[in-house]
Amino acid sequence: MKAIIIEDEELSANRLQKMVEQHTAVEIKSIFYSVNSALKWLKENECPDLFFLDIQLGDGTGFDLLDSLESYPQVIFTTAFDKYVLEVFKYNSVDYLLKPIKSDELVQAIEKIKKVRGHNDLDSMISSLKSSFKSPFKKKFLVKIGLKYQSIPVDEIAYFYSESSTTFIKTRSGESTIADHSLDEILKMVDPDRFFRINRHMIVCDEQIESIDSYFNNRLILSLNPTYPEHVIVSREKVREFKDWLDQ
Repeated sequence: MKAIIIEDEELSANRLQKMVEQHTAVEIKSIFYSVNSALKWLKENECPDLFFLDIQLGDGTGFDLLDSLESYPQVIFTTAFDKYVLEVFKYNSVDYLLKPIKSDELVQAIEKIKKVRGHNDLDSMISSLKSSFKSPFKKKFLVKIGLKYQSIPVDEIAYFYSESSTTFIKTRSGESTIADHSLDEILKMVDPDRFFRINRHMIVCDEQIESIDSYFNNRLILSLNPTYPEHVIVSREKVREFKDWLDQ
């Protein structure tokens, strides 16, 4: 199997080439550091069996490269960012490797090519990619209730709030339990597309916001489900970011 590497960082490209040659039977034909240099070579040479493709390149993105080609082989995306995982579904992606790439993950990706070959439908590729990508966000929070422990799925959480230096989880069913993490810590654990910190004391889930109204001093007031006993205010410095979050 023959491949090319498209990566704008020379050290990363050389490290990947060395790893591929040491741990797999793939032959690296060439390395390119930009979209334009790769396009020029591909127009003049036979297309290889595989692209190792970074996403953020100096003169564009890996997606720009693929969109410029009439056809292309299977692709292993190599990137330092996990935010593109949904976007790569529409491309002929075998895997999505996060830097720094580990040799065992690389070997698994190459082995996956053998399995993906012969499964050219989009559903098969999406299923293969999803199975190999671990979400960076928490799926559950373990809490202690009395002498027992309970695991609360994130999908059942309506909002997080703090009172008297204690952090609580409010579930969609209306139950409140003490969390072992601060709001600062929780904000890094949950999906920012679903949860937003509206002020110093509360992180809300977008699906649990029932209404939004203007409030004095250029703030907003929210109605949540389940209800919170006090006014739920979006602080003035958070209003613009909050609106952008809801309008994405």
